[in-house]
Amino acid sequence: MLKHIIGRLLLLSLAAVISQELYAQPGTPGGGLPGSPGGNPGTPPVLCDEIITSRSCRSIITDTAFNPYVTGVLGAWRSNKAYTYYARRKESDPSVATNIRRDGTFNDYTAFWKFQQAVLKPQQDTSRWVWNSELTLLNRKGLEVENRDPLGRYNAGLYGYGLSLPVAVVQNSRYRESAFEGFEDYDFQLLLCDTSCESIRHFNINEYRNDIVTTEKHSGKSSLRIEASEDASFNFPVLPADEDDVLPPLVFSLKPSECNQPSLDNIKISNQILLPTFTPVRGTKMLISAWVKEEQDCKCAGYTNSRIVLFMQRIAGNTVELVFTPKGNIIDGWQRFEGEFALPEDGTGLTVSLQSTGNSVVYFDDLRIHPYHANMRSFVFHPVKLRLMAELDENNYASFYEYDEEGTLVRLKKETERGIKTIQETRSALLKQ
Repeated sequence: MLKHIIGRLLLLSLAAVISQELYAQPGTPGGGLPGSPGGNPGTPPVLCDEIITSRSCRSIITDTAFNPYVTGVLGAWRSNKAYTYYARRKESDPSVATNIRRDGTFNDYTAFWKFQQAVLKPQQDTSRWVWNSELTLLNRKGLEVENRDPLGRYNAGLYGYGLSLPVAVVQNSRYRESAFEGFEDYDFQLLLCDTSCESIRHFNINEYRNDIVTTEKHSGKSSLRIEASEDASFNFPVLPADEDDVLPPLVFSLKPSECNQPSLDNIKISNQILLPTFTPVRGTKMLISAWVKEEQDCKCAGYTNSRIVLFMQRIAGNTVELVFTPKGNIIDGWQRFEGEFALPEDGTGLTVSLQSTGNSVVYFDDLRIHPYHANMRSFVFHPVKLRLMAELDENNYASFYEYDEEGTLVRLKKETERGIKTIQETRSALLKQ
């Protein structure tokens, strides 16, 4: 079996910015000198006790027209399709002894690439060269966020922590059809200039940023706090099934030059090149899941002062309302939501409302929405050390990872319907002489 990978030029929406810092010696009046934290600036030299006086970020793309290859927006290649070659081997008689060093070659072979007008072009035999994976979407850092197989089944990956770590992986779902929110990485910042082009999230919680707290959490370090008799709502569009399975093409415009040779004038692209946000498809059966904790002494079988309400808008103007309440056992103070719903065939919008219906404060965490026949696993990392803290399985139950001061994994716990169980615990030490 032989594999071959074809590449394709893809547009990466890079945030091309330059960071500049001004330094000054203690006691030096006036402005600063440009430099970097790793070394001294120009003349006069600044000693090691330099003080940062100001920081600024500016874009290297300063006009509506720019060279995309110089700025790194274009010119980044990624694999597009992976092909596998299927053919018979020369050795067909099992009774004949084989030479494992020399045997095993194909009985006949046709190349994938062929010369056509002095240029190599793919001219593969489709009965032998069979593709098994195609990349359909990637983010601005070049990480794959969606692919599909020949049967039309999609897999997606959601990235967080500055688009550097996967927070959820979904099977049998497109990128735009699934969403996960763990309320963890909103204060995470890799570079000083990352804020110039913030990452697009499926859940827009800018209105509730101040309600993210660290006092209670189901996994990780944070959760969303909702005051008594208050709610937090998120709105999403609902669209018909998208028939366009590939990225829109780049449009190159040429113009004549003095040398009678055409030269590049501009490159245009539609706004569809941007990664889609969470936009579920009409008529799709969906699954919603989350964890909730109420700030009260509840010696009861379940919480009654919290709920998730879905409002599904239709073309006719009416709205379908569904209410979900937590079910199952309370595990370490948290109870799980899980419910299925079907989007209307003429749906136009979806509103997810996390509500506190009583006189107690409510905390929500690990909210996920995806197609009913999809399979999601999500991950929570430490906001500073970036170690894996929790992994939530297909049913939104967590596996917790605990580390010692040296960063060595010492304990693995699993959340079950009967409580949190310790699965593995390891201790080690150096032998003292």
